[in-house]
Amino acid sequence: MKKQLAVGILSVSLGLFPFQPLQAAWDTPTIAAISDGLDAFWGGVLRRVGIRYSYPVVYSHDNVESTPCGPSTLAHYCSGSNTIHLNMAQLDRLVHHIGDSAGYFALAHEYGHSVQRHLGLLDKNLPIVVLELQADCLAGAFFAASDQIGILEPGDLKEGAITAMMTGDYDYEHTNHHGTPQQRGRAFLNGFNDPQSCFK
Repeated sequence: MKKQLAVGILSVSLGLFPFQPLQAAWDTPTIAAISDGLDAFWGGVLRRVGIRYSYPVVYSHDNVESTPCGPSTLAHYCSGSNTIHLNMAQLDRLVHHIGDSAGYFALAHEYGHSVQRHLGLLDKNLPIVVLELQADCLAGAFFAASDQIGILEPGDLKEGAITAMMTGDYDYEHTNHHGTPQQRGRAFLNGFNDPQSCFK
């Protein structure tokens, strides 16, 4: 992903404040800029269905730290506080191994949970796997919106799909089962190819 140009285009396209050039490959300004894009995108989507979106606050941690929802092992969303927590050491390793779109996916996935909160889905006692696969789908929908304004480079979609698959598991009997690698990769690509499918 053309990070310096890409996030700038996204910010301008979504009517945000003037873009400031980014520094490191995946640093605090990068997270802030992509978060602004996610805020604007989901704020616009929810506004069209009459829901006022309260943007989640994104916190970055240097290593594993305690958060309201447990340790920040990689990335997670806390519904009670509407916050997202990113473990930068783990995120940097993921981005170094896969590519910068791995971080793009991780943040977009957690924003998906914030969208679910606003839609009341987190109060319906749905299985964790259903919520996780929908969040993967919603991440794919954001990738699709990014692609429409010319941000994605060849390979970015593949990086997102690989990241989704890497976070899959086969613990079918565990209540925290997030979906198999195949399910997670497919959910992400379904969201990219047909964003409306995320809400069916």
